Amino acid sequence: MFVDSPLVLALLVSGIIAAVLMLALWLGLDRAVARRLVLGAIIPAVAVAVPAAIGLPETARGGVGAALLMLVLGGICGAIMDFAKLSERITLAVAAVLLLLGAWLVLAAPVSGLSYHPGAIKALSWLAFLMIGGAFLWVTRPDFSEDDDANDKPAKGKKTKAAKAKSAKAASDAAITSEDLAKPGPVAVLMTLALGQGIIAHQFNLTDHVVFQAALWIALIVAVVSEKAAPQYRAAVWLGVVSALMASAASAMIVIPASCVAFAVLLLVVSASRAAGSIAGHLPDANPAQAAVLAMVIRAGVLALPLVMAALVAYVAAQAASGLS
Repeated sequence: MFVDSPLVLALLVSGIIAAVLMLALWLGLDRAVARRLVLGAIIPAVAVAVPAAIGLPETARGGVGAALLMLVLGGICGAIMDFAKLSERITLAVAAVLLLLGAWLVLAAPVSGLSYHPGAIKALSWLAFLMIGGAFLWVTRPDFSEDDDANDKPAKGKKTKAAKAKSAKAASDAAITSEDLAKPGPVAVLMTLALGQGIIAHQFNLTDHVVFQAALWIALIVAVVSEKAAPQYRAAVWLGVVSALMASAASAMIVIPASCVAFAVLLLVVSASRAAGSIAGHLPDANPAQAAVLAMVIRAGVLALPLVMAALVAYVAAQAASGLS
């Protein structure tokens, strides 16, 4: 627990928020600046209060409990940042803090298998988690340029840089190339990763992880169907799902070390989304309809191939592990 007394925690969180509110009112700051200051105090308060409020039981330290906690924390912090329209730098800083918290929940848990290994193994595990998680967060980050304030009106006869960029983007939206059609969207990549992790967990009889990944996959389908979540791909989906996927995969690999290779193969999904554009660049442009269909086939293939490979590797490893036991 972060504090021993829930009353002290409540007073501390309330005091931080009230102090920032009074400071914003006393200084007479602009409403947008005051809102960012207040939310800047609420985000760390939430990150501290939520784990401490539930007491960090054994189920929240490793296993599916850590993944659920990271999903809640990432979703709440991301929703706050979406509402405040904070900058990319602030959002990436919060993502780094959540990454450290997820590593602590999984790797420093007393119930994890790492507690019985020497310091070199622990250091290597922390390094691998932070490096892979950082790359995962960076590759799947949302497009923060869509959060520009549309209410900023330029002077007469002048056009801001953001307005010029938006008009150029609107003009280029009409001509969608086959490379764009072949690249999977960020939500599609996360859906594939959730499904792949569920398949791997099923091969090793990790029932709790299978249920969690199935629920996460359904939630991502809802995000895709929703008109607000999917096109903008906001920080709430990004921080919540990425943090949960990292915590769930790390917990499963600690419980079943034989699943490490299968999870490593599944990471090809992230790199495959980058390779789809270069593959589609060789398609003939003489027939646009045919090129569009082939681009969609490439898009489905780069997502399905790592799933099949990960399932085969997990099946072989599961059978070998059961045979040795």
